[in-house]
Amino acid sequence: MADPARILIVDDEPFNVDVLEQNLEEEGYTVCTAASGEEALAKVAQESPDLVLLDWMMPGMDGLEVLARLRADVSWRSLPVILLTARAAVADKVAGLDAGADDYLAKPVDETELLARIRAQLRLARLERENLSLRQEIASQPGRFTGVIGQSKAMERVYGLLAKVLNSDVTVLLSGETGTGKEVLARVIHREGPRRDRPFIAVNCGAMAEQLLESELFGHRRGAFTGAVADRPGLFETADGGTLFLDEIGETTPGLQVRLLRAIQEGEIRRVGDDRDRRVNVRVVAATHRDLAEDVASGRFRQDLYYRLSVFPIALPPLRERREDIPELALHFLGQRAARQAECPRAFATRAMDALCRYDWPGNIRELQNEVERAALLAAGEARVEPEHLSERIAQRSQAPAPLRVGTLRDVVAEVERDLILRALERHGNNRTHAAAELGVSRWGLVQKMKALGIEG
Repeated sequence: MADPARILIVDDEPFNVDVLEQNLEEEGYTVCTAASGEEALAKVAQESPDLVLLDWMMPGMDGLEVLARLRADVSWRSLPVILLTARAAVADKVAGLDAGADDYLAKPVDETELLARIRAQLRLARLERENLSLRQEIASQPGRFTGVIGQSKAMERVYGLLAKVLNSDVTVLLSGETGTGKEVLARVIHREGPRRDRPFIAVNCGAMAEQLLESELFGHRRGAFTGAVADRPGLFETADGGTLFLDEIGETTPGLQVRLLRAIQEGEIRRVGDDRDRRVNVRVVAATHRDLAEDVASGRFRQDLYYRLSVFPIALPPLRERREDIPELALHFLGQRAARQAECPRAFATRAMDALCRYDWPGNIRELQNEVERAALLAAGEARVEPEHLSERIAQRSQAPAPLRVGTLRDVVAEVERDLILRALERHGNNRTHAAAELGVSRWGLVQKMKALGIEG
């Protein structure tokens, strides 16, 4: 059995403290008390409470200053605090929540409501700890790489390929739709490989005109063209000894492809306007959202460069083919936003997460990140992101009417159960323990139900 939650009561009125202490101890909580703001901060450090009931109006350091001190300390930033005060105006409530309180109750406090609010805040704090623990557990699993999120089968295949290529110097070609995380993977290849202590340089080949990109990649001599007022090394030289990431390599022109082939194949570059070659030692990681094999067949991309680039190809799956990774990704982006945004929600309501998992994400991970950040802003001050905080095109997925089912009652019930089980298994990467917890049944019960319904997995 888990230890009882420890609650710190902060109030300068002894009668209020005695009443609260008695009620909470009767509910099985462990209680500690403080009669001033200064004592409260000392008790937080000594007792490590799970929740604080904080009076606003106290002599000396008041409740808002205590809140400010707690939220400024990274160790106590997520400690649940319920503010108690006789100031019941809406403006006062807003001020308290803006200062960092997780909840607010006006005095005289209703005992039943207070206990419900305490249970809710403790539950949210427990879920946040479990989410953090789960993310740490996932990140520590063999074959996982810092900065890359996902435990789907599609991503496990990517991890397997990454593990094989990290300690080599071969050229890697990353392919996948826009927003699937190709640059993130390129940085992992550099950071986890033997060139980690040397430069990582990234350039988008589709963002510049041919002559500008040529000068950017290979450098130029003074006077080579109008505006070339001094010698300038290119990115191949800047990345010497390290990794050069050529994003959207499929957008390069045939003329530039010839120069890239020589640089990659021979390890030699020549600055624009120069008359001598320079040796460079660069590992090239290229990326494209195009089908380069098709571009080769149509004559748009050089075959010899394609073969040189695709020594070790890695295809990144679109997000719609790894939906079970969406909850982990969404929580990760929400956590990132919480580090920068006061009053950021800490979780997603079930219907909101379901809507995220149902959506097809044509913009992939980048679109999901933007959506989570937008929702976090709209849900500021709330405990969780609700469907109404999501974009309309996504929120509709949580409000779509269930399809009309026909047949006998037994058949319809079996169809509904099968649908719920399959969705839960998909969301949890076929982890039966986690799926059973979501469905509110035991793991043994879930396994028996799967057998009865003919569900494999």
